[in-house]
Amino acid sequence: MTSWPRSPARIRAMAPSSFAPAEDALAKAVARGVRQYVIIGAGLDSFAVRRPEFARDVDVFEVDHPATQELKLERLREAGIDPATAAHYVAADLGVEALDAALARSPFHPGATAFFSWLGVTAYLTREANLQTLGAIASCGAPGSELVFTYIDQRDFDAPADEERRRVRELFAAVGEPWVSGFDPASLAEDLRSVGLTLVEDLGRDEQRERYCSGRDDGLSPSVADHIAHARVAET
Repeated sequence: MTSWPRSPARIRAMAPSSFAPAEDALAKAVARGVRQYVIIGAGLDSFAVRRPEFARDVDVFEVDHPATQELKLERLREAGIDPATAAHYVAADLGVEALDAALARSPFHPGATAFFSWLGVTAYLTREANLQTLGAIASCGAPGSELVFTYIDQRDFDAPADEERRRVRELFAAVGEPWVSGFDPASLAEDLRSVGLTLVEDLGRDEQRERYCSGRDDGLSPSVADHIAHARVAET
């Protein structure tokens, strides 16, 4: 099984536009009563320390590779921030340990609904590891829990659509973090259904640009290859 990615290259790789869909969906979930937020592969995500007003009383759980997480904790301490006041930190290599098993070592409450984000990670894991993690989310998240995650179109592995996508893929391979797997948008709903999740929405690059980048003058644009998917733990 592929090891959990841990290099600074991955930490810097997530496009800022990936966070907006996740936090928009999280805000709506919190308004419905969700009080647990699990950030899978948190990297240097700043949510726990900047705390939007809507999330003041949300329990945040950051799950990441031990090496990456320790780097982040060092940076927080250097900035004068006590990590213990921000979030619950769960060190885990999800290429080896299942997400639900890792969360069982924390105060996470599997009987309560939760919101999960998983941004900029799935491309670095095998399809088997991705499906196992998705299944673990369905297993430990109470019915109605939600997930926003990014993925790369499998067609970009089989035949990159353009030179830009090819260059991006080669760039990550050159720094030791090659893309390993993707999902086919046409069969994503079926893949999710097979592990207990229901697809709510799948945004390609054009949809992301229209919804989150239209009218901006700062040059922000969606990641070249990422889709952003929103799913829900199916009712039993």
